[in-house]
Amino acid sequence: MLPRWWPLGLWAAVVLAIVLWVHATLSSDHDETMAAAERRVQGMAELAGTHVLNLFDSAHAAVKVAIPIFSRDHDWDRVMTDQDSWRLLRDLGEAQPNIPTMFMADEAGRFRLHAKQFPTPERDLSQREYFRHLKDTPGSEAYVSEPLVGLLMGWNTLILSRRVDYPDGRFAGLIGANIDPKVPFDFFATLGVGPGGIVTLQRTDGTILVRHPRLEGAEGSKVDNRVAFPEIAEGWPSATRITVSPLDGVARITSFKRLDRYGLVVLAATPIDEVLAPWRIHQLRIALVVGIAILVLSILLLLLMRRRRAEITALEQLRTSEANLIQAQQVAKLGYYVYDMVADRWESSAVLDEIFGIDARFERTGVGWLSLVAPSMRWSMAEYLGAIQAGTHDFDREYQILRRSDGALRWVAGVGRLERDESGKPIRLLGTIKDITEQKEVALELQAKAEELTRSNTELEQFAYVASHDLREPLRMVSSYVDLLERRYCDKLDEQAREFIGFARDGAKRMDRLVLDLLEYSRIGRLTRPMEAISLDKAVDRALRALTLKIEEANAEVIRPAEGLPVVWGDGEELSRLFQNLIGNAIKYRDDQRPPKVRLSARRSGTDWDVVVEDNGIGIDPQYFDRIFLIFNRLHRRGEFEGTGIGLAICKKIIEHHGGRISVESVPGKGSSFKVTLRAAPAEMAE
Repeated sequence: MLPRWWPLGLWAAVVLAIVLWVHATLSSDHDETMAAAERRVQGMAELAGTHVLNLFDSAHAAVKVAIPIFSRDHDWDRVMTDQDSWRLLRDLGEAQPNIPTMFMADEAGRFRLHAKQFPTPERDLSQREYFRHLKDTPGSEAYVSEPLVGLLMGWNTLILSRRVDYPDGRFAGLIGANIDPKVPFDFFATLGVGPGGIVTLQRTDGTILVRHPRLEGAEGSKVDNRVAFPEIAEGWPSATRITVSPLDGVARITSFKRLDRYGLVVLAATPIDEVLAPWRIHQLRIALVVGIAILVLSILLLLLMRRRRAEITALEQLRTSEANLIQAQQVAKLGYYVYDMVADRWESSAVLDEIFGIDARFERTGVGWLSLVAPSMRWSMAEYLGAIQAGTHDFDREYQILRRSDGALRWVAGVGRLERDESGKPIRLLGTIKDITEQKEVALELQAKAEELTRSNTELEQFAYVASHDLREPLRMVSSYVDLLERRYCDKLDEQAREFIGFARDGAKRMDRLVLDLLEYSRIGRLTRPMEAISLDKAVDRALRALTLKIEEANAEVIRPAEGLPVVWGDGEELSRLFQNLIGNAIKYRDDQRPPKVRLSARRSGTDWDVVVEDNGIGIDPQYFDRIFLIFNRLHRRGEFEGTGIGLAICKKIIEHHGGRISVESVPGKGSSFKVTLRAAPAEMAE
């Protein structure tokens, strides 16, 4: 006979087995999580190290190529006056996109040649740490400086420099290359270190050169690797361990890779808390599951003694759940039904009965349901129900009903799912009904307002056209009478009166120009010419003919692609006006320091063409990008540039009429680039 306590003993044995299994599983998951994190930071350190090595190798190669500039005769005076040597140094830097400038300095630390400027201004770098190092270290190869601000350039940089000697071995100076710290910083950002993770480039002496993400005061500071990472101080090529940052005090899994060629170390690290966060959540979940399992076992143990009470409790909970479900449906006004398709009978909830306005006496059949559908939709819904009964599809439709209780028309949304027997024949439809009358009324109201807005916009455009056209007649009269006054009474008027007449004439001309521009703006899109295949080369030809005088006066150069511009769908007159405005603006807003140059180009983008009009003018401040396409919006004073400020607004309206897009990119002082997107057309269709 089993002892009385055997259920308790069995329960204890099962609980112990579960606890041991959970401990083993969590320990294994912890080790695997840490190992995966180590592999990840090792990979990041390897990638970062490869990138940094390639970057500094490129700079070092350029420096070595520059050595003969000095070594062929060891004459600094010749070097600093030789423009060919300066061009070679400049070209070496420009050939490497990540090396902005290169320079050469003599044994006294004076700039002799700098790729940024010729002749090179005098600067003293004898107190720079990298200069002192190379001077005091005969035979040294490339050396990387601490972060500093360039004496001539004025921005943060790293210097990779190499010593040069006189034939007798004396220190003759150095050749250096500026490396923008942003280059490795941007690459580090692509590694996806995650929250709290860091990638650092430092020298083997602990000086931090680049840190991602940035930390105030970190770059240029020095870390004692004997404490922070002894393996670095001991000369290991690579290693991975848990470290605590002396800068922010965060414990991280850290991996480093040594770059002995330049005395550098790349470190990648990720916080232990971030690494273990998923494992800890998993640990909590398992603990919760285990707790629930133990609780279930405990309940089962108690059920042996209180089975009847548990059954009563379960029944009460079921009733409560059903009551909650019914209450939730009532709050949501969501009715449900079950349609027995074999017996042609359906049952419904109280909410559904309220929506349809029916009571218990209503005949709940397919025909009975159709009698509730609004007469205008009854025939289509009968066909829809027939397709459902045939098993073609589920129920998912919005329709109108005629509420039985008060005869009101209401909109409802019905959703139902078919159930089938083993042969695939539909036997039952389960679904819900929701009253959506209010939503429908709101949607119809919004549609009516949208149509009203469209009509209003059309009327406004027509008004602008008529007003602009009629305004020109009194303006011409004003201008004519002002001219008549000047001709008839010019010799009787003093200088101030003649000046007033000039003001009146100029005002009338500006007003007439405004009216003409407004008239043109209102005409865009109003003509009913069909869109056709238009050669942009021909459109640009017409624009250039209209701009011939301005182009000649400004000595401007308009450059078009050798292969020609594409064919697009559009209105030829409007597209000519588009390019006339864009090219005209490029000439108008030119830089007085250089001849205006306008370059047109095109690139295919799916079913569209992106056409770019680029100039070398004064440019546009990015803060005004949104304003320049607004009507009558000027960025300059009236006396600086002629015009009304409507040209780009016309361009935008033309593009919108063509279903395209227009955007601008610009750097103040360097020029602007306008990109328009138009729908491509077959080239053979162009006239």
